[in-house]
Amino acid sequence: MIRDEVREERRQRAVETLGIVESGHEARLDRVTRVARAVFGVPLSSVTVMDHERALFVGRAGFDDPESGRTDTPCSLVTDSGEIVTTDDARVDPRFAHLGAFNDNGLRFYAGHPLRDGSGNVVGSFCLMDAEPRQLSDDEMAEFRDLAAWAQVELLADADASAARSTQQALLPAQPLEVEGVRVEGVCLPSLSVGGDYYDYGLIGRFVHVAVGDVMGKGVGAAIIGSSVRAACRAASPQVASGPELGLAVDRIERAVRTDLQRTGTFVTYFHAVLDLDTDELSFVDAGAGLSIIVRADGSVQHLAGTGLPLGLDEQQQHVTETTRLGVGDQLIVMSDGVLDVLDDEFDWALEVGRLATRPATGGADGAAGLGLLGSMAALTERRLSRDDVTVVVMDRRA
Repeated sequence: MIRDEVREERRQRAVETLGIVESGHEARLDRVTRVARAVFGVPLSSVTVMDHERALFVGRAGFDDPESGRTDTPCSLVTDSGEIVTTDDARVDPRFAHLGAFNDNGLRFYAGHPLRDGSGNVVGSFCLMDAEPRQLSDDEMAEFRDLAAWAQVELLADADASAARSTQQALLPAQPLEVEGVRVEGVCLPSLSVGGDYYDYGLIGRFVHVAVGDVMGKGVGAAIIGSSVRAACRAASPQVASGPELGLAVDRIERAVRTDLQRTGTFVTYFHAVLDLDTDELSFVDAGAGLSIIVRADGSVQHLAGTGLPLGLDEQQQHVTETTRLGVGDQLIVMSDGVLDVLDDEFDWALEVGRLATRPATGGADGAAGLGLLGSMAALTERRLSRDDVTVVVMDRRA
C-alpha cells in the first residue's frame, strides 16, 4: 500500500502532539487487551502506535515485545488506510504477504481497528491476532468495535493525562535550593495524573521563601486552581522586604484568587514561610493548613500553629504573621494533608514525621536528613496508595 505522505505527516504530528510515544507502555491499555483476549479467545491482542518506522505496542497481552518494525505488523495496514482491516487466513491474503514477523510467527487471523484523535487523525490501532484461521460473526464484530472504542478513549485519556502531569511537574522547582548553609527541597505526588497541591521555593534578596498550597479536591480542576495560586504567589513574594510584611503578601495572594475560588466553589489551605538569612528569624503565615513543624537539632518537634482560615472562605480576614527561629541543625517541614493518609497515626503525625526526619538517611551522597524524609514519604505513598495528593517540602538549616 502506498502511503499518503500528507496524511502520514499529519498522523505523525498527531502522535507526537499527544505525547503517546513518551508515555510508553501503559497498564490501562493492557487492561483493554486482556479483556479482548478473554472475550474473543485469541492468544494475542495489542494497542499499537506507529512512530515513524517503529510499531510501539503501548498496550499488549499475550506477548512481551515492546516494539517491532512497522512493516512487520499488519497494524501498519490499519494506520495507512485508516480503515478496519481483517483477514480470516493471512496465508491466502496478498495484503499480508510482506509482513515478515507476522508470518514467521505462524499467525493467520487478524482484526485491526483504527484509533483516532479528536481531529480524526489515526494515532493507533487496536487488534486481535490468532494462529488459527477464524471469522468474526456479526455479534463479535460489534463487540470488537465496542472494545476498540474503549481502547481509543483510554489511549487519548492516557496521552492527555501524561501531558498534563508533565506540565504540572515542570512548574515545580527544578532542583533543590542551596544558599549559605540552607537547603530546600520538595516532592509532590498527585493521587491522580495531576493534583491540586502546589509548592514553591526560592531566594528573594536575603529571604528564603517556602510556600505550599492545597486546593480542595484533586485532579485537573484542582490543578488549574493550583496554577492560579502559584502565579499569585510568584507575583506577591518579591514585595516582602521583611518578615512581618509576609501577612500583607498573603492578603494580596488571596485577593488575587478570591473570585476564582468563589466561582468554582473551592478553597485553598496555604502555608508560606520566609527565613531571614541575616537574623535566622522564620516568619510564617498559616491559612488553614496546620501541617507544618520544626524538628529541632535536639530532636524535639515544634508544631507551627496558625490562626488563619483557608484562602477563599472569609473576605474580611487579614493574615497574621507569626515568628520563630530556625537555628543550625533545625528543619522546617511543610506538608499537605495527603500525608495523613500514608502515616501510621494521623493524630501523632508530628512526632512520626519528626522520627522520619531524624532517622539516618539512605538517599543522597551527603546524607542529608531532608533527603531521607522525602524518600521515606515517597516510599510510604507508593506502598499505601494515598487517596489524596501528597506534598512535602523540607528547609534544612545546616550551618
